[in-house]
Amino acid sequence: MAHHPTRVVVNLQAVRDNVRTLRVRLGPRTAIMAVVKANAYGHGDLAVARAALEAGATWCGVATLEEAIRLREGGIKASLLVMGYTPPAAVAEVLHYNVRITLFSLADAAAFARFAQASQKPIRAHIKLDTGMGRLGFLPTEAPAALEALRQQPGLVIEGAFTHLCCAESDPDFSRHQIAQFDVLTRHLGLPWRHACNSAGALSYPEGRFDMVRVGLVTYGLSPWGAQPPAEMMEGFRPALSLRTRIVSLKTLPDGAGVGYGARYRCAGERRIAVIPIGYGDGFRRAPTHFGEVLVRGQRAPVVGSVCMDQSMLDVTHIADVQVGDEVVVIGEQGFDCITAEEVAARLGTINYEVVTALSARPRREYVSL
Repeated sequence: MAHHPTRVVVNLQAVRDNVRTLRVRLGPRTAIMAVVKANAYGHGDLAVARAALEAGATWCGVATLEEAIRLREGGIKASLLVMGYTPPAAVAEVLHYNVRITLFSLADAAAFARFAQASQKPIRAHIKLDTGMGRLGFLPTEAPAALEALRQQPGLVIEGAFTHLCCAESDPDFSRHQIAQFDVLTRHLGLPWRHACNSAGALSYPEGRFDMVRVGLVTYGLSPWGAQPPAEMMEGFRPALSLRTRIVSLKTLPDGAGVGYGARYRCAGERRIAVIPIGYGDGFRRAPTHFGEVLVRGQRAPVVGSVCMDQSMLDVTHIADVQVGDEVVVIGEQGFDCITAEEVAARLGTINYEVVTALSARPRREYVSL
């Protein structure tokens, strides 16, 4: 039985609705890969994968083989692509769990091919092309020869090719250049799966949708454009995650009293201070900037003093009738106000991806369908 009040609440109906909204936007010809790496961006991989697949996604994308194995062992039967590095030594697990791998090295491909021939079982793979990200993938100058060499490797079944748009949310010209370059490099290959678009790309560039899109953020109702997306771009999507806790202590401190480690905060006059059981051990960042404020009884309460590993303090002097046990919303809606992951990210100087994926395993994931 779970007793600790700090929890991540994930609305699986929002996940389903987001995937269905995307399905309508894309039309019937483009498949959806739900990206559930990093524990589904902190939302919980198994629950989110099931919800996304129920709503029309047909693939799941992960970053590591271990993430793929967890999905398989959790009962996910859909096609799985490991989008990052898979060592050739893991070939037995790749075959056993029926996982697609990403290839971006001829040496690794040759090693996988040798293992596949020895086991007499084909390994299915997608080839990564680097059209501007500067990360994994064959460069355009290398791609034609590499693609041909990989397709000739016995034991390998090259099912697809993909690239990654590095600034889909910010640079349309360069994104269209990447899409066009990828198309030229792969259109003659007759591959069943070509994919280039992430969430921002899928919504912005119809010409880049090809056979499939890989969507992470919009699956969770999060905006690739931060707190101010282009008009109508996020229409129909809603956040699936909220972060909630409760007040466990209240006290009145006198003028000049210190709060927290180092007494970095001093009360200016008599203040009502609440303690909440959430800290940087849960992903509630301490420095260089913290979340700033939370919602208590539908009003904003500032975080005061240094955030601790397990607890944090709030100034609730201005909020009437606060009591021990009152719910505190760190991310999400309460009353007529809402603190979004995008707002938190702007305060922290980061992106909403980091805000939600930084939530640790300690807050329990609670699943609802609303």
